[in-house]
Amino acid sequence: MTAAQVDAFFQGYADAFSREDVDTICALWDYPAFMSYEGRQAVLDRDQFRQNTFGLCAFYRAQGLVRAEKRVLELARLAQTTASVRTEDRLYNAAGELIAEWEHVYLLSATAGGIKAVAALPDNELRAWRDRGTPLGG
Repeated sequence: MTAAQVDAFFQGYADAFSREDVDTICALWDYPAFMSYEGRQAVLDRDQFRQNTFGLCAFYRAQGLVRAEKRVLELARLAQTTASVRTEDRLYNAAGELIAEWEHVYLLSATAGGIKAVAALPDNELRAWRDRGTPLGG
């Protein structure tokens, strides 16, 4: 798993959110998907993750999202097929104005089907939406 491959993975991920392409977003994950946030954990199977992604895309749309960007800030190879990645996330509206930004942490795995996300730590995203007055899931 090279830095260029990880960057391409996250560019595709951000593009899929910009297009609300739930199928592509879900295809970039391996299952069960693990989330750890605010002292809680969730393990989602493929169907649960898909439903969550539909909801997330609807939330982003309601906030005015037309373009998502992700920039890799840190890549740490933990094993031959596993890496921890920290990204900077930015969401923009149709006027090109920044809606929200945060740093996100993922665990990626190099699988036979390509690089897949297997875990996410969305604490900073949850905090960013709360600080904006539009809590995610609220």
